[in-house]
Amino acid sequence: MYNYEWDRLKTWLDQYGALDESIVSAQQVTRLDLSGHSLKTLPESFGVLTKLIALNLSNNKLTSLPESLKNCTHLSNIDLRRNSFEVLPQLLGTLELRSLNASGNKLGDISVLKRCPYIRVLDMSSNLLENIDTVFAQNNDLQTLNLSSNYIKDVKAAFDSLVNVVRLNLSGNLLKELSQSISILESLEELDCSDNQLQKIDEAFFTLDVEKVNLSSNALTMLHLHGLDSLEEMILDNNAFSSLSMDESFAPHLRVFSCDGCNLEEFLLPISSALELLCYSSNAIKIVPNAIERYINLKELDIDDNEIDELPDSLANLSYLNTLYVNGNPLSETSKKIIAIRNPEICDMNMKTGIKILRASEEDLSQMAELLSVLFEIETDFSIDYKKQLAGIGQLFEYEGADLLVAKDENIVVGMITMQRLISSAEGGFVGQIEDLVVKEAYRKMGVGSRLINKMRSIAQEYNYKRIQLAADVNNTNALQFYNRRGFHKTHLSIYHYIVS
Repeated sequence: MYNYEWDRLKTWLDQYGALDESIVSAQQVTRLDLSGHSLKTLPESFGVLTKLIALNLSNNKLTSLPESLKNCTHLSNIDLRRNSFEVLPQLLGTLELRSLNASGNKLGDISVLKRCPYIRVLDMSSNLLENIDTVFAQNNDLQTLNLSSNYIKDVKAAFDSLVNVVRLNLSGNLLKELSQSISILESLEELDCSDNQLQKIDEAFFTLDVEKVNLSSNALTMLHLHGLDSLEEMILDNNAFSSLSMDESFAPHLRVFSCDGCNLEEFLLPISSALELLCYSSNAIKIVPNAIERYINLKELDIDDNEIDELPDSLANLSYLNTLYVNGNPLSETSKKIIAIRNPEICDMNMKTGIKILRASEEDLSQMAELLSVLFEIETDFSIDYKKQLAGIGQLFEYEGADLLVAKDENIVVGMITMQRLISSAEGGFVGQIEDLVVKEAYRKMGVGSRLINKMRSIAQEYNYKRIQLAADVNNTNALQFYNRRGFHKTHLSIYHYIVS
């Protein structure tokens, strides 16, 4: 029988290439991808897709959904990322959703979630949420919840409806404390509260069975670590501690512990013998204890930028250690010999003396263009063309909104980085776009890349940039780890480009 509504909808969908050629009836449509088409509205005839299970509407300009969508009774997965919703549509409460992503909208009202008890995965990040006290259904199935980058000041009342949550992301909000009410989160395994204003952590927190915790970039000044029997990873970076201590009950299975930039003078020793990564960079530590030898599984140790002159002999016994960051310490010759015995290839202190980080001069441009060929051998999105690269670097050099740095060994450019000034409507001001970070292979594992990016971060701070951002090849594992360790966070955005000419 001819279905007029389906015929009209099919014609509309075909113009966006959303349907496979084999689809002839509405009942055959179970998954639909309409992302990235700048859509402002959807046809009311969507309701004929009664077998639809998954709908991707991300990267459009939608502010509402057609009421007929309530007829799609099998619909369980909706992606509304990066649209223009201010209110989460009420019709969602008529569906038995299992997964909903509405990140990157303008949402201030998500009250419909009180009628969505079956959602297991929910992403409301990068919106305008302030109060979440009563928005979730009681006895819900929520397991993964992302509320990062909102304006939430308090979560105490919300915890009562999050008892089944396993992964909770509250980063980038305005929280000042984790109160006693957190004890109700008995299923919690991963907690991210980074980039808030936390000043107080209640004792109840240390009774949780959580496995991963990120409390970096907060306002914590005093903390005594204990309990957390299931903890495997804790990040405390960028808190100005006046007192940080731990007792022997703390995290017996800990694998990752990081206190980068925490104002520490003491090298704390977690009891866990399972430790694989330990970071105390950018502190005021003078002594590395001999007892570090207990970490027989340690693979990475970062003690960059401290006041350490002597390293313990026991460091040479860490047979699994494959990465050691010690640059920026006044190491003695004896300590350098200890590193040489262990394995000089893993250490970032092997930088030849005399390498300087400088602003690029016009004379450096040809060497910089040659150095880009090293980068483009890795990043497959780009092709090596010396003339194009030289022209691009030359234009960048002349552009008043750009900064170019080089690492030079005498007159040889061995590393480089660039940053361009952009205006961000989201941030309401200038941001810096970092590109072209590359170091010659013979100069890697020497701290050159760290020094380049640290210098560029300082420049961004001088300019009062709201943030700095960069793109990295998804297959370049070393680069991704490098940026993660230096405080860069992966976003939900994907990068697209269109060749104009």
